[in-house]
Amino acid sequence: MTSKKWIIAAAAVIAIFSATSIYTLAKDHSIQQNISAGKPVALDSAKSSSEMVSQPLKAGRSDQEMVDHTPSDADQANTGQGKMIAESDDKTVHITGTKTNEGTYDHLRIETAAFSRSMPGYNVTNPTYAPQIFQEDVNGDGNHEIVVILTTGYGTGVYRSDVVVYNSKGDRIPVEDADTAFLKQFSGSFTGQGLSLNVYGQSYQVPYALILTDRQHLNARPQIGSIMQFSAADGVLTATTAVQISPAEFLGDLTFTYSFKNGQLQAGDATFELYPEYSS
Repeated sequence: MTSKKWIIAAAAVIAIFSATSIYTLAKDHSIQQNISAGKPVALDSAKSSSEMVSQPLKAGRSDQEMVDHTPSDADQANTGQGKMIAESDDKTVHITGTKTNEGTYDHLRIETAAFSRSMPGYNVTNPTYAPQIFQEDVNGDGNHEIVVILTTGYGTGVYRSDVVVYNSKGDRIPVEDADTAFLKQFSGSFTGQGLSLNVYGQSYQVPYALILTDRQHLNARPQIGSIMQFSAADGVLTATTAVQISPAEFLGDLTFTYSFKNGQLQAGDATFELYPEYSS
């Protein structure tokens, strides 16, 4: 699976972000965008507000791929259940929703030839981040389940998504909460020498010399949750989150895959990929 890395900002641009308004930052396939020399990008702290877009936060395909799968203006007609905001590649699955004043679509509904269901959750209204629809056999029953990935928030150092899964009969398959599953397998702290991480019993060390953020601006401890991204391919549902050590610096990705057990999709063992520039 392609590593997903987010842009790291230099300490000069560290800021406090509102829980309800965050700023959009261009991102590519990866969670941390690297330049040709393999070094992290230092963001321009003088960027004007006109170059930023705020999006309410109620946070792998590239942005272009998501645009390619966004319904056209002609497709986005109001239906009896709301406005169509996404459809599958084969046009057999549609997601509709009602636009709110908070910059989201709620009252979501999934429509197929076999069933029609109200769907939990919400999605941001930016068409670039329209719901993604995958048809994969993620529970091993020989039939394709419908996996819907919703974008619930995005911005500088933030990308949050959620996932809803239905079987071929329209029954919703429970999915273990990714945040909780990651927290059970991840811990970390700052020591006198640098950062110490433990992921499912494996230790990782990063000296302060390799960390861009000034020590006084580091978080009290490493955190996860600002980034949460799901993907579905080859019959596997995967969750990825980035380990954050300051408001603007991430140093690696935690990933696990789901497996179907006891009627639900359960999180597997997490693995950790430290970004190359943090390897001593």
